[in-house]
Amino acid sequence: MSEALTNAKNIFVNVEAKDFPELINIIAQPLIEDQDVVAEYPEQVIKREEGFPTGLPTEPIGVAIPHTDAKFVHNNRVTIATLKNPIQMEVMGGMDDTKIDVSIVFLLALGQSNKQLNILQKLMGILPKAELLERIKQGTKEEIYQIAREEIKL
Repeated sequence: MSEALTNAKNIFVNVEAKDFPELINIIAQPLIEDQDVVAEYPEQVIKREEGFPTGLPTEPIGVAIPHTDAKFVHNNRVTIATLKNPIQMEVMGGMDDTKIDVSIVFLLALGQSNKQLNILQKLMGILPKAELLERIKQGTKEEIYQIAREEIKL
């Protein structure tokens, strides 16, 4: 059995952040403390987001899946955060800087690219499920952890 990709420390509920950089600096702290990532990991995620946005216009709640290169990661982790108030983020693959309101963020810290693909596929599987997104958005830390374990299989 592989080690879980998420744990209670990596789940944040109703985070108050004015923008993406502030959010990433808050939710990456446990990753740095546990040495799952290098100290400059948040900075690298923010930098990557500028060039390769990860906002997804999922209904009814916008989601983002920020990440950065494997070289900044020691241990695979997925951090899940719900936001008290949505932040504006650019749409993934958008050509015209379209911005969307994002209220759920899955921050990926993944060391191997095959692992990244595997996790992205799992996440893409839940994104069309509006009811599941609602449950994550409204959920407590414990409920989100259960969803992560049972429904997303993290």
